[in-house]
Amino acid sequence: MERRLPIGSIVVALVILNVAAASATETLMDRLPLSARFSCLNCHTVAAPTSATATLNPFGAAFRDGGSVWDNALAVQDSDGDGCTNGAEVGDIDGNGQIDGGVTEESSNPGVEDCSASVLNDATWGQLKAMFTGR
Repeated sequence: MERRLPIGSIVVALVILNVAAASATETLMDRLPLSARFSCLNCHTVAAPTSATATLNPFGAAFRDGGSVWDNALAVQDSDGDGCTNGAEVGDIDGNGQIDGGVTEESSNPGVEDCSASVLNDATWGQLKAMFTGR
């Protein structure tokens, strides 16, 4: 005798899998200093990822490979190769988990080459300090 699963059981299982994937993504987004502007697109290639469409962008892959932890090591990387560090793009340059002063949203997406962050590098900062300190 052949056993068949009721169609309702299959539908329930699929719904549970999609809800689990969505809640996992929200939990991971909460680990980033800011994530509201780009939401799922911070890490994924589609705005509403499902288990079938959850492809990661370069930042998402780096975040996953680093244990899904936001820290200085991830902040100083430029995962998408656009010239801005991940930290500059998500509003926490040093990766300490605290949003930088005056920042209210991500300046650009850390997983897409779209740098619009205006951040001073160490050399420029040193030059500016020298102007005021005479050193």
